[in-house]
Amino acid sequence: MNTINKYKIPVQGLPSGDEYFIRVIDIKGPEKGPKCYLQASMHGAEHQGNAVLYQLINYLESNDIKGSIRIVPTANPMAINAKMGPYTYGRFNTGTGDNWNRSYSNFTENNEKVHHFAKQHLNSSESDINMEYKKLMDGLLKDQIEESEYGSNQNGHLHLILQQLAINADYVLDLHTAGVAPRYLSAPESLAERSSALPFPFHLIIGDKFGGSMDEAAFITWVNLRNIFSDMGREFMIDFESYTLELGGEERISIEESSKDLEYILEYFSHKGLIKSSESRPEYKIIKCNKKDYKSYFAKQAGLYDFIAKPGELVKQGDVLAIGINFENYFSEQSIQFKLLANQDCIVLTHYPSSSVMQGAEIIQVMENFY
Repeated sequence: MNTINKYKIPVQGLPSGDEYFIRVIDIKGPEKGPKCYLQASMHGAEHQGNAVLYQLINYLESNDIKGSIRIVPTANPMAINAKMGPYTYGRFNTGTGDNWNRSYSNFTENNEKVHHFAKQHLNSSESDINMEYKKLMDGLLKDQIEESEYGSNQNGHLHLILQQLAINADYVLDLHTAGVAPRYLSAPESLAERSSALPFPFHLIIGDKFGGSMDEAAFITWVNLRNIFSDMGREFMIDFESYTLELGGEERISIEESSKDLEYILEYFSHKGLIKSSESRPEYKIIKCNKKDYKSYFAKQAGLYDFIAKPGELVKQGDVLAIGINFENYFSEQSIQFKLLANQDCIVLTHYPSSSVMQGAEIIQVMENFY
């Protein structure tokens, strides 16, 4: 049987003397195997990941795994509790305005200890490198947490704790939602082929770069090491994967839909050897798009928008993406109604969660030249 260990880690003290905690659930199977880390609700209004992790915990209570799984259901209690009336203002830190998912640490970049490690392990086996590098990274993160003589801001402190919780994993899944959207994932360029093991309907392939998000922060540590080895003349295969999973729209959960979301994740676990493979594996249709072909439409006119093209829908060039109305137009002898048309064939990935739109707002994201 799996063994389950539950504990809490304090992440922020409050003026009242109370504290915010993150809750961690460690599940260890009876046999050794890979390690996977999953977290949800880094942005406070993105709730569907909690429903998926609820389903996953139910599954793991009665199904043995090979290896271990670490679950952080609510990775950011500060964000999920930032309410304005019925709405959750949880994408940005209310004190600093910083995006909660853009300031993880790229702590191995230009790090002398990492260069020294690569030099020491130039001729080591990849399995030994993977094991020892995780130990090094764990130590580097501990040092970074302890060495901040003047303290650290809320975002940075929380992110270092979460990165340390994930540092020993072989696979990292960060669960989010995106405005109004279908299920899709973001994958580094180096994982463009391997991402097919996680059969979300749409895959956005981004570069092997660091933009501050959790999945990028987890993967860039291995890219940094690979680049150092490359400079030393050694080819190094990254045996690590991290993805951001987008699970539909914000400010809602669906227990029913989370069962399908879990199916995708369990298919991935099966492929990675964490659970037994099913005898008859279903076929999944996956559509992929490179970051350069992921385009955003910005509102040329302010107004109230009716989004005609639905997320996940194929749209032809010239089709109507959205219809807007603006009564100011009526006072300048123009039509109150206006239309936003598709520049070329595409698949709508996301659209703005509100019908009330300011001029210049990023309102629709599409996949062009998909494959």
